Parts: sequence; C-alpha cells; structure tokens
Amino acid sequence: MPGKTYYEILNLPEGASKAQIKSSYRKLVKLYHPDVTNDPNAHEKYLEVNQAYEALIDPKPKYKASSNRRSSQADKWNKYKRESRIKYAQRQAKKAKEIEVFYQSLRKGWRRNWIRMNLVMGVIVSLFTIADQRSEPTQRIVAITSLKNYSSKAEIITKEGAFTVMENEKHSSIRLKTEFVLFQSRYLQQGLFIAYLHEGIPFYQRVSYSPTGPSFYWGYEIVLIISLIPLFFYILMRKNTGWFVFFHYLTLIVTTPWLIYFIVQHPTIIRTLTFGII
Repeated sequence: MPGKTYYEILNLPEGASKAQIKSSYRKLVKLYHPDVTNDPNAHEKYLEVNQAYEALIDPKPKYKASSNRRSSQADKWNKYKRESRIKYAQRQAKKAKEIEVFYQSLRKGWRRNWIRMNLVMGVIVSLFTIADQRSEPTQRIVAITSLKNYSSKAEIITKEGAFTVMENEKHSSIRLKTEFVLFQSRYLQQGLFIAYLHEGIPFYQRVSYSPTGPSFYWGYEIVLIISLIPLFFYILMRKNTGWFVFFHYLTLIVTTPWLIYFIVQHPTIIRTLTFGII
C-alpha cells in the first residue's frame, strides 16, 4: 500500500507529524471500534486504520545486506503483530455477534411477547382506572354487624366483610348506626366512601380497605404510571443499549406482578373482557 494511501486512511495530509498521526489514529479507532458502531464495514476500516498507523508511526528501516538476523527478528515481530490484530479482531467480531444475538433474543420471541402482553394488560387497567375516575359512583346500603376495634383500626364489620376508613376521618357517631350508604366506583367497584346521617348532619368517610382489598382509587396517578410503563418502554426504547436491557427487565419485574395482582383484585375487568362468561 503506498505511503500516501496511509495518510488518506488517517485523514491527514502527506508528511503529517507523529503527533498528528497519533491524534487522528485515536479518534478513528474509537469511531470504528466494533463495540461502539453498527457499521458492517467497521471491522475492515478498523484494521486499515491500525495498519496505516503502524506503517507511518514506525516505518520499516532500510536494512543492509549484513543485517539479516535483525531483519528476520523484525519480520517475526511484524508477523506476530499482524496475527495478534487478526485474533483481536476475530474476538471482537465474536463478542459483537454474541451481543447482537442477546439483543435479538430480547426483541423477538417469548420475551418480546411477554412485554406486549404486559402492554395490553397495562392499557386495559389504565382505561378502567380512567373510566372509574370520570364516572359517577354507585350507591347501596350496607348493614353494620359489628364495630369491633373501631377505635384502634377504624374498621367497620359488615356481612360482606370489613370496611376500613381513613384513620383521620373516622367519627365515633358511627357507633350508633346499624347501616351506612356505600359509594363504589362504577367499573372496578372499589369502596370509596361510607355515608350516614347523625343528628341531621351527613358524615362522609373515605374507605381505604374494603372486603375485596385496598382502594386504589386514591392512588389514581400511581396506578396509571405503573400500568403504562410497558407502553412507554415499547415506544421509547428503540436502540440496543445498556439502558434498553435495564428497562426491559425492570418492566417485567415491576409490571408483571402488579398487573396480575390488580386484575385478580378487580374481577370486573375479567368479566367485562370475557363478556360475563368468566
């Protein structure tokens, strides 16, 4: 390869100084390194840059006829360097291939289907949550059977189970009542309020736990954020980076148990999606 070609490979004018050669070399090996680029020709360019650098920074000296031994040693050293570069390039290519196969395993097959399943469930949960917030709650009368531990736990016992109200909203006047009006969200049927009259004054107390479990009505924003994580991940994470791997597993670890728990806690979702068959 002519000397001028080496300068062209390193983007330098002919006769550039060693400092310029070293500076350009460092920039180019970072640009074409297999770990940082997806260019299919990066491997060949990487080897060309190394070859040009070695040829310019340490040109072969002109040996006299009597220096056969030193010439032989230099040839052996150059051969060793060439073989080392080839082996290094092969290792890097193998590593890049393994990384690419790993990323493909996350973007295809059952792992990707798992993300898609979480995405669908998350959107469904979000739609039900939004509908609950925007619709008028339903009302029905619930008979009180006991107020055991009401002072310490704010717990009201009924035939349906225990209703726990917010600690800072409980009022002792409930002890005189035999029933209350329960306000429930229309679609997920979460307990929202209990209401009753005492001496002509209406009392409302927010429900934190009902017989079916905790009320997520008050954590509307948190429910939406967690449920929509798979959707955000699917849309935003397009590049194969360490962040993609991190959020891939975070999405599965966080949202899978959450969505399963939420749907099990609210069988209305299952009944609606199956048109009442289940």
